[in-house]
Amino acid sequence: MPTALVSKQFIAGFGEKLKEIARSAGATVEFMSPPEAQGARLSQADCDRIDCAFVDRDLRFDEQLYAAFGDAVIASKSLKWLNLQSSGIGQQTFVTTLDARGVTLTSSTGSNAEPVAQTGFAGLLMLARGFHGYMQGQHKHEWRPLRGKAVPPDLHGQTLVLIGVGAIGKIFAGYARAFGLKVIGVRRSPMAPGDPVDEMHPPSALSSVLPRADWIVIACPLTRETRNLVSAEAFKRMKKGAYLINIGRGEVMDEAAFIEAIKSGHLAGAALDAHRQEPLPADSPIWDLPNVIVSPHNASASSGNEKRVAEMFIANFGHWIRKEPMFNVQHPS
Repeated sequence: MPTALVSKQFIAGFGEKLKEIARSAGATVEFMSPPEAQGARLSQADCDRIDCAFVDRDLRFDEQLYAAFGDAVIASKSLKWLNLQSSGIGQQTFVTTLDARGVTLTSSTGSNAEPVAQTGFAGLLMLARGFHGYMQGQHKHEWRPLRGKAVPPDLHGQTLVLIGVGAIGKIFAGYARAFGLKVIGVRRSPMAPGDPVDEMHPPSALSSVLPRADWIVIACPLTRETRNLVSAEAFKRMKKGAYLINIGRGEVMDEAAFIEAIKSGHLAGAALDAHRQEPLPADSPIWDLPNVIVSPHNASASSGNEKRVAEMFIANFGHWIRKEPMFNVQHPS
């Protein structure tokens, strides 16, 4: 009988579904939750009963519960599998230790792809249609119609370089093509049937495709290969007047080079949801850069995420208990 370390909210909302999956495999499942009292921890005996664990948002964003959860999975001698609510797992403090011990780690990649892509494309539309200027005028009670050379060009026919064509990138690419943009994808794996891009290139070709881009979109995860991928040299390769959207990770781009590209007018603007340091410090120059839309790494915010993440965990639980291959298996970068 496996024991799952999960939040009380998960048990209330999805516990019966998990029990049904276990029963269908001829097993039963027992639940355990981290203690709520400040500073309280599970006993070693309880930790050693844990076979699988799931970090959902209720645990991740409660300081006491998250600390108790982390201590429990580190202490457990029986833990075989950990599922995380996020797409990337590197920011979780305990995953490196668990990975070294051979614990299977799975993520919730794809669960928030749609809201993240929507947020990124909203930033693109705001920049393309001049809303950043309208909003500045609104705050100052100034009427600022776009006239003459300030009139924005049509999106239709422009070119977008999409760095990362995974769950988020594919949805973003679909939106972009619906608006008539040509999409050039950049990722390690070659183009496959159904990929919603016009071209696909490996990361090594990024410097050669950047000069063609009116829009550069970062939608890739942070890995050893993608850290600082959008380097100072990459910013120099971008055409004057291009725009940047970052819905991936802040460490993918050289922040100092980005700031210089905006200040010099080489880049026309940007929408940034991810930042190298989070929360973005109050004294960061990014706050005051012209034509830059800043959001607090909140592109994924959506009331539907909880259900999608829970259903992924439940589906993988079925694979795990039946000893079948699992999906979204990850290793820390």
